[in-house]
Amino acid sequence: MAQINSSAWYVLTSKPRQEAYAEEQLNNQGYTTYRPLAMRERRRRGKLVKVTESLFPRYLFIQLNRVDDNWAPIRSTYGVSGFVQFGDYPLSVSDGLVSELRQREAQFQEKAIDLDRFHRGDRVIITSGSFQGLEAVFERYSGEERAILLMNVLNEQAKVTVAPADLYKMA
Repeated sequence: MAQINSSAWYVLTSKPRQEAYAEEQLNNQGYTTYRPLAMRERRRRGKLVKVTESLFPRYLFIQLNRVDDNWAPIRSTYGVSGFVQFGDYPLSVSDGLVSELRQREAQFQEKAIDLDRFHRGDRVIITSGSFQGLEAVFERYSGEERAILLMNVLNEQAKVTVAPADLYKMA
């Protein structure tokens, strides 16, 4: 938990599909917020288009000081549903988590984490975990948080599941 006199990041929930609006309203009131963005491919009118949306739908982060900041207007801000809480205490997250998310966003041109950047047959390198440094072939996404890869293990083709964030596309 954060020190009493220092700022910390807290997690807010928004009303359905209103996280961008809630972020705008909070920023207009002078609060510091962060809403990680993700780039996804969606089908619109039969065509695949890239869409920028929240990485965590209905969630955003707000930086607050327990002593100096006025928390009262936050819950009544348009688009905000409330704080994520454990018992009576709002959930705080580490500065490191927010920094890591911002760093991952900054790696991409559009300042959004590209979740659909791999396509079937792409050659990739695994950048962390027990398979770090090994090459594989991207097969498909398995949900929003996993990718299924084909790897050559002892001259046998095996399927491996890895987080897409741990992959790097080979040129």
